[in-house]
Amino acid sequence: MKIYINEQVVESVLEKEKNLGEVFDGISQWIESQGKYLVNCLVDGREFSKSELKNIEVEKANRIDFYIGEEIDLLKSTLQEMDKYVDTVGNTIIGRDSLTDKEANDLKDGMNWIQSVLHSAETILKLELKKVVPTGNGKDVQEIIEGLSDRVGSLDTITSIEEFLNDLRELKIFIMDLINKITALDMDMDTIKNVISTYGKNMETLKQEFIRVNESYQSGKDLKANELLNYSIGRLHVLLGAFIALQNKHPNMGIDKITIEGVAFKEVTTSLNESLSQVAQAMESNDIVQAGDILEYELPEILDSLVPFILQISKNIG
Repeated sequence: MKIYINEQVVESVLEKEKNLGEVFDGISQWIESQGKYLVNCLVDGREFSKSELKNIEVEKANRIDFYIGEEIDLLKSTLQEMDKYVDTVGNTIIGRDSLTDKEANDLKDGMNWIQSVLHSAETILKLELKKVVPTGNGKDVQEIIEGLSDRVGSLDTITSIEEFLNDLRELKIFIMDLINKITALDMDMDTIKNVISTYGKNMETLKQEFIRVNESYQSGKDLKANELLNYSIGRLHVLLGAFIALQNKHPNMGIDKITIEGVAFKEVTTSLNESLSQVAQAMESNDIVQAGDILEYELPEILDSLVPFILQISKNIG
């Protein structure tokens, strides 16, 4: 079996290790000693839990890949995991009037984990959660996560669960925005120019992808629809990340203030983020019809209105 770290083969000989769990432990210790972080581990292209790795003999695998990175890489992958966790919680408790003791305990652990990660993000990204307000409801992120943690022990009515879900939706908006900002940190000007130019020329393709998501849901191909939806939203996050990166590198360009036919660029990007949030809410409540309408009609219209701004920004940055 060969060991790879960030696609580079490691010249090492396995001696005492009998299963992949032992290999994982050894490599993890080495990664930590280098001041790095383990982002992901794949065995022959598949992801396994640590407990599963202990049951796989070294001789049964051809290749094990370790992907390591700096603090920022770990934070990004953790936030992506958190985004999925928030969706799972929402899907599990929506429409309920109470939780089992196990669910409440698991949720309490989950909220503690979220608090820990976001406080780490505060330090790494030099944020102040008390000064970040995700939506127009007036609550800052610190308020939201404290409120979620406080409510976990009293989710015993439909009303209390609905209030919890409202805060959870606001948290999701913040997480999505944070992922976009971290993605933007890796972009140089050539990448920014290429992303913005490419999306300006190929927006019709992206619009059709969202329309196909709705068509797949309507034809009962939910798995295909979910995969395409995640892929297409990921592509939008790349574009939004490019805008954020451009603002960070050239704040004097003032792209938020660009106005076309009486509409400001910031208004369009705000509408786009709100539309994506509404899709997430509809999916959370299993309202495929509402999600489909947004994906097929509202979102393409917003993307159309974004194109003139993209072309203008491309022109401005040369």
